[in-house]
Amino acid sequence: MKANPPTTTREEPRRPTRKIVYWFLAVLAAVALLPLGITAWKLIDTSRETLVTSQQEVQLQIAAAVVRQLDASVQAMQAQLGRLAETLPTSGRPGTTGPDARLLERLLGPDLLVLRYTPRDGTPTEARRAGLPAGIAGEAMAAAARTALSGETAVGAPIAVATGKGKRLTALMVGVPVGTGRQTSGTLTAAVDFARFWDPLVGGRRAAYMIYALDPRGRLFAAQDEEGLLQRLDYTKFGVVQDFLRSGGHSALTTEFEETIDGRPITYIASFDTTRQGWGVVVQIDKRQAYAVVNQMVQATLVWAALAVGLALVLSYFLASIVTRPIQMLTAGAEAFARGDLDQRVTVRSRNELGMLAETFNAMADQVQDYIVRLRSAAQENSELFMGTVKALAEAIDEKDPYTRGHSDRVNKYAVLIAKQMGLNRKEIRDIHIASLFHDIGKIGIEDKILRKPAVLTDQEYTVMKQHPDKGAQMLSKIKAMKDIIPGMHYHHERWDGSGYPLGMKGEQIPVAARIVAVADAFDAMTTNRPYQKAMPFDKAIARLFELSDRAYDRRVVSAFADVYKTGQIREPAAAVAEEQ
Repeated sequence: MKANPPTTTREEPRRPTRKIVYWFLAVLAAVALLPLGITAWKLIDTSRETLVTSQQEVQLQIAAAVVRQLDASVQAMQAQLGRLAETLPTSGRPGTTGPDARLLERLLGPDLLVLRYTPRDGTPTEARRAGLPAGIAGEAMAAAARTALSGETAVGAPIAVATGKGKRLTALMVGVPVGTGRQTSGTLTAAVDFARFWDPLVGGRRAAYMIYALDPRGRLFAAQDEEGLLQRLDYTKFGVVQDFLRSGGHSALTTEFEETIDGRPITYIASFDTTRQGWGVVVQIDKRQAYAVVNQMVQATLVWAALAVGLALVLSYFLASIVTRPIQMLTAGAEAFARGDLDQRVTVRSRNELGMLAETFNAMADQVQDYIVRLRSAAQENSELFMGTVKALAEAIDEKDPYTRGHSDRVNKYAVLIAKQMGLNRKEIRDIHIASLFHDIGKIGIEDKILRKPAVLTDQEYTVMKQHPDKGAQMLSKIKAMKDIIPGMHYHHERWDGSGYPLGMKGEQIPVAARIVAVADAFDAMTTNRPYQKAMPFDKAIARLFELSDRAYDRRVVSAFADVYKTGQIREPAAAVAEEQ
């Protein structure tokens, strides 16, 4: 029942609103806010120190992680080159003829720029990646070969090499002895593309940081530097670089230093760690950006403090017994209205803000109720119109082919039953309902002479027919509301083993809706007479679906359909007629 709002007359004017909350707020401000502010400041200060320390530790851990992975990558390359050396025909036979260039070319991997065999006494044999000039990094490779000839694996510092056409890249020289025992027949040296190690470690995963690598002499050979600071500044004067050079190549620390960029001083926090080869890996970040989490913590603390103050104010406000009951009534009325009880109204006789709120609530409820009723009616009409249009289009598609009349309606029925059996939610079932009706809408764009052909299609005709999923998707893509419907229609001819069309999706790549429509479509094709086949009994058609499972169809979908059939929710036409009679 609607509440009658209090009325006013000229003889008895409405009394002014009483601000009952003011004295509660004044007392709270004097008693509670000062201690709360002191506590919040202390918590902020303590938390700031903890987070700063944590950030520095994280940054050092990043540098250490890159170092460990670089060491592991270099070791893996040494092992790979050692295994290649063992496969050479000269292994263990000093003085024999070395491998020819064709063999070395076959041994080139994706990481290798140049592969060279240098016999102990003789002319080196070399293979290089296509497009690289002859003699690339020759001096550095020769140095690695001399070191490896003594029986030890050689790893040189990465260097920049020219690859032709003005391009340069960083190469790592690795050399291993060829042969067994103390007597080696030669050496196998390789120029390795260092980017194959570096890019997976830092590329894109730590975009906030500037990460770069230095050789033991402080020369830069790899970097992730989105702002190009290393090219604009003299990085050798960076405090962290100076610390690295002073450490002698075997240390790890975090430091701060300041640089002037575009006339503006910027403080950086930088950490470095060293590899087994004495290379330094530096992880550097703008201090403001590094401590953004600290600022966020301060802001969050202030927000929570403000919320705590607000909560204290609200709780104090509710201490007044005169306010408690009207608030409960308003709350109960609002909750009932939110649950769908649109006839709910609130009666509050107070002449303060709560009385005015109750009147406003009742007026709003009247308007919202009227709006919701009209909205529901319009939504129902739109839904019926939409589904009617969908069914009309599906029937129009089937009418183009006299052999598939009623096909879309039957596929729709089977697909919805499967979706319910698989326990999909309401929206998913609705999407499958529409997608199954529209699954052949693309046939509108296929010529009638192909659709109506009373014989098996030629390869050329079948190629044209296979275009109908793409045509249907293009047609529906112009309708924003069809975004979730299109996958079930577009990919219903994909096969579980990836041999379907239009994209050749495989397994779980195929949307669930498309898998369901595919099984429903195949079942109806098997159980209806076509120009090229006679209808199969339902039980044999389901058995055939199981035979094609894991090749053409998802076995879980087929099993769900079989369960639907066992429960009697679908029946063969002859059985249904007999039961009715």
